[in-house]
Amino acid sequence: MILDTQLPENWLLRAQARQLFALNGLDGIASQSYSVAENSLEALPIEQWALVRVLGGSLSLFRGDECLLALEPGDCWLAYPGSLFRWVQESPLELEVWLWSDIPAANQPEFIFGFSDLMLELAAFSAGLSADPVPGFEFFQDGEAIISQGVIADSVYTLIEGRARVLVDGKVVGVARENEILGLQAMLLKTHRTATVVADGPCTAVKVSYENFRSLIETRPDLVIATMETMAQQLSRANERLLNK
Repeated sequence: MILDTQLPENWLLRAQARQLFALNGLDGIASQSYSVAENSLEALPIEQWALVRVLGGSLSLFRGDECLLALEPGDCWLAYPGSLFRWVQESPLELEVWLWSDIPAANQPEFIFGFSDLMLELAAFSAGLSADPVPGFEFFQDGEAIISQGVIADSVYTLIEGRARVLVDGKVVGVARENEILGLQAMLLKTHRTATVVADGPCTAVKVSYENFRSLIETRPDLVIATMETMAQQLSRANERLLNK
């Protein structure tokens, strides 16, 4: 891998580890081979590709007019880097590609999270900015507690896949659904959790610490709306419990 910018501490080692982790996770999953003529990469369905490995030639990742890195033979990366970045083909290419459609849904967040984290960190570092805090994905099986009543709240979860039961003193009082923020009130107030949330089937959630949540709110104002919606849902549940007593 060739890098045309200064690096954050241990960035290259983490990038190499991410590549190895991704390739190991694809063991047993079929790949496809592409011979790409010069200046023809843009015509290919890159948005359908999960991971791309360069077998021949060189492929550079740009942010605007700035080249952040170049993949050499043997290197792999997230194939579709998002709207902030773009690939630039500098020669004919030989590529090995894995498709999103062939990767189990439960494994897909790991690919996006790891590589996008590295790209944003590198771009922010080269621009002299602090990288946005990037949350971590966590996976829960049926019956596993996502948050537990009575525990001091130091983080918040967003349920991105599946559903969960909300229990107070062992009694089910509600259901949490996809895109709902869990444990928000206790974290903001820095108090103990007032309920237990248990996975109702396999679930995927994003965990964010209190400090990172504050930074996310500052850098991504759209999260304020989601926060207010979650608070409104919690107040509605509280009112329903009072009426049903």
